[in-house]
Amino acid sequence: MRQLLLLVLLMAVSDPGSAADPAVKLVSAGDVAKAIREAPAGPIAAVPLATAAEYRVLGIRRGASGEAELHEKEIDVWYVLEGGGTLMTGGTLADPKTTAPGEVRGSGIKGGETRAVGKGDVVTIAAGVPHWMSKLDAPMQYLVIKVTAKP
Repeated sequence: MRQLLLLVLLMAVSDPGSAADPAVKLVSAGDVAKAIREAPAGPIAAVPLATAAEYRVLGIRRGASGEAELHEKEIDVWYVLEGGGTLMTGGTLADPKTTAPGEVRGSGIKGGETRAVGKGDVVTIAAGVPHWMSKLDAPMQYLVIKVTAKP
């Protein structure tokens, strides 16, 4: 009986879902706002908020449209905190250039679909889909969760 009790206690202490588990990460709203606010200067800044083998969470501050992009092996999930504009998706990248393994950038998108995005919106972009904030109505702050796509 003592061995069974010891085994149960050991299992409870090593429970991967426990509050002490380093795989559980909390970034408070205040820390998110501060990280984005203090991101490096420039028209577009991205700051890492949480990272694991299968995902990355970034805080983005965007004051310009920037380049169109395509992630071959990552799914993007956006949550818009502030601002908004026109998101173009699909079509083909104009003037594509590989900037890193699995990452392609372009000067724009040819033949894509446009949609307005703004505060409170959630956007999902599948791996392999070109996307581009072609126009900003107001400077944006948003979270991007990059999830590794399954083959």
